[in-house]
Amino acid sequence: MKDLKKESGLSIYLKDDFRLDLDIKLMGGEFSSRTIADMEKVIRDKIKINDNPLYFTYRNVRERIDEQKIKNNGLRFDLTVVLPRFVGSEFNKTFGHYHPIKEGTDLTYPEIYEVISGKALFLLQKKGKKEDEIDEAYLVEANAGEKVIIPPNFGHVTINPKAEPLVMSNWVADEFESEYEEYEKYHGAGYYIVKSEKEYKIEKNTNYKKLPKLVMAKPKELPQFAIKFGKPMYISGNQNIKSLKYLVNPEEFGSEILPEKVLDFI
Repeated sequence: MKDLKKESGLSIYLKDDFRLDLDIKLMGGEFSSRTIADMEKVIRDKIKINDNPLYFTYRNVRERIDEQKIKNNGLRFDLTVVLPRFVGSEFNKTFGHYHPIKEGTDLTYPEIYEVISGKALFLLQKKGKKEDEIDEAYLVEANAGEKVIIPPNFGHVTINPKAEPLVMSNWVADEFESEYEEYEKYHGAGYYIVKSEKEYKIEKNTNYKKLPKLVMAKPKELPQFAIKFGKPMYISGNQNIKSLKYLVNPEEFGSEILPEKVLDFI
């Protein structure tokens, strides 16, 4: 069992079966999992369908002392473990989803992720005028201790490109449900990350009629949003909860949370 308290800021442990053990002092942690059967419609290859798990999610995790503060600010803190495995030719990944538009605006809710252990590839895409068209797409490489903002109006998939579990956390507004339908309809994101003699290879998903050039990027430290690499996001968020206001009210932040401001392009 691996102790992740230092990296996460919470009393959590990664067990040998890749599930998390949450200390009894923690609240929430509603558990769910995605299996190969659950992921069938977004997997690139035709493979044998079974109930083997691909990733685990623990929602609304918090210290008891922080419960009211987090709730009063309309936020939620989650944990996810993406198992180290291939699914056909693809590296293991999350299902992929968009966020709904906040009422009264033309912006979807943003989100912020932290890599606690392992390495992640965050595949971000912005829809065009038609749902089978993508106007912008970014692949963000993030290592342990780094954080990535999912800007408004972008859908996202997270890929585990390593032979070790990927453990990550996220802060997000607590008042919406994620939208999975378009990822299911087009059999995943606009690109697949597949096996290669090198670290990985990128292949287009031809179910989309229009795909832009995929832009490679890295995370950026953003002090104004309490984002500092190497400092657990749960701690920095609770120490300055107002720094997470953009997750609930993105319309107040305008260009500050566009990709060119929150990512370093390679």
